[in-house]
Amino acid sequence: MKNLALIIFIFFVGGASLTGSAQSLDEIKNIRNELFYTDFNFDKCQKYYNYIVSLKDKSPLVQAYQAAAESLMAKHSWNPLSKFSYLKNAQELLNDAVDADEENPEIRFLRLYIQRSIPSYMGMSNDIAEDKAAILTHLDKLNVEELGRDIANYIALYMTAPDLTTAVEASLIKKKLEVN
Repeated sequence: MKNLALIIFIFFVGGASLTGSAQSLDEIKNIRNELFYTDFNFDKCQKYYNYIVSLKDKSPLVQAYQAAAESLMAKHSWNPLSKFSYLKNAQELLNDAVDADEENPEIRFLRLYIQRSIPSYMGMSNDIAEDKAAILTHLDKLNVEELGRDIANYIALYMTAPDLTTAVEASLIKKKLEVN
């Protein structure tokens, strides 16, 4: 009887963790899609920001997406102090996310993208070369099916820009992300 109770306990705890994992994957997919489809529209960005800040999950990947939301808020802010504050928060979140999961190419891509979008005179674009190298090294960790075709294509298009990568690197990226 004691063994049966233990088996039932393990089943429910194991099932709960599997459900939590599936829920977490669905939430990450939703977070990706919401950002990708904001169209950089202010109202959608504001909604996305409020959504991601309210999440209890503060995993490194979620932190990186929250940094993206902070960056979008900076883009739409007219107040220079607010802009700077959002960008500073984004930078801290990104650095914490990278420190917690250095080999995650999705986190590295978000930081690279954001840093390339910030004017260099702000001094917040120091990790671009490091992130590019990490993305190329760990590109095989990006799961195209999990990301979704649109997002994988966007990452490939962005990463293969001639001012960012060489022709050889671009070819590698396209091959790994299954893009022609």
